[in-house]
Amino acid sequence: MNYTWLASAAVILALIAVVVYLFQRRRPTLPDEPEQQVQLSPPAQLYQLQKSEKFWGVSVESHCGESSRLAGVQFELDAAPHLPVAQCSAATCSCSYIGLPERRRTPDRRRGHDRRSSIRVESTERRADRPRRKADLVSWQAYRHL
Repeated sequence: MNYTWLASAAVILALIAVVVYLFQRRRPTLPDEPEQQVQLSPPAQLYQLQKSEKFWGVSVESHCGESSRLAGVQFELDAAPHLPVAQCSAATCSCSYIGLPERRRTPDRRRGHDRRSSIRVESTERRADRPRRKADLVSWQAYRHL
């Protein structure tokens, strides 16, 4: 009996089983139920933005005609308009605050030696010598770009 054929078939079946196992293991499992994000009320949103100290102000994301006049306007955190607006007819307000990030508190992005910190002590002003360019010697060459 020829056992080499039987051994090669067993090896092939084992490789197929390993490949199927790896594909099954890598396939992402989908959750049964999508996670619902909790929608905060506008006052709670404003409180969270103030508490984080990452934002200097807010703008309003409008979802109704009554608050559309506030859309795109930037307000400081202390001067933010109250949501929902008084004329809002929606049962639950879907308007929200968008935080405007504070950019002044970021660390200094300059690296290495900063030339602005040093003082230039030169006896003469470099730009005082006239003419500064060869083209300034002949006046018509200064206008050759026209």
